[in-house]
Amino acid sequence: MVTLSVENISYSYRTKYQIVPALKEVNCTLQSGKFYALIGKSGSGKTTFLSLIAGLERPQSGAILVNGKDLKEMNVDQYRRTQASVIYQNFNLFPLMTVQENVMYPLILNKQTKKQAAQEAEEVLKRVGLDSSYWKRLPSMLSGGEQQRVAIARALAIHAELILADEPTGNLDTENSKQIIGLFHQLAQEEGCCVLVVTHDMEIKKTADVVYNMDSGRLREEGV
Repeated sequence: MVTLSVENISYSYRTKYQIVPALKEVNCTLQSGKFYALIGKSGSGKTTFLSLIAGLERPQSGAILVNGKDLKEMNVDQYRRTQASVIYQNFNLFPLMTVQENVMYPLILNKQTKKQAAQEAEEVLKRVGLDSSYWKRLPSMLSGGEQQRVAIARALAIHAELILADEPTGNLDTENSKQIIGLFHQLAQEEGCCVLVVTHDMEIKKTADVVYNMDSGRLREEGV
């Protein structure tokens, strides 16, 4: 079980001529077993917010608490290898590794033996609908929807409690988008994960448990 509390965080970035505020005093709480959608215009701060709670950037003020512990005081590499997993629009698979090797990679980083990692990879690939006929293929041999399933399997393999997805259906057709959305719901409802999806996809907004809207660096929960 995971509870992620965002407490009054702000973040700015510097351009050549000025400092631009990206997030302004953002507050929210994300919990296990729920599917959250984060919507907003391009440039509103959505991806910056995702980067902060993934541990890729640090807030300049405020705090991000993971089960009550400040993320700044945690081993961020360990956090990203064992608790939080980021799924990207462009899949971020290793092009010269097979499907199975892509899923095994974080497990081997976490000190599993090659045999253990292979068995775990096979199990999670089956759970996302990719049987043994896919395991030895390279990513270039897969459709977009299949590549996204591999990325989700990689998150499942490390037993990530926090799944962070940045426009995961952005490169997919309607049918594949529906299937990937269904997988995210399954992760929240059946696996007990906390799933946060940054999206422009209104179908995701319709089915999410909670919808947050980011506007000019400020976050609000819809319907509240």
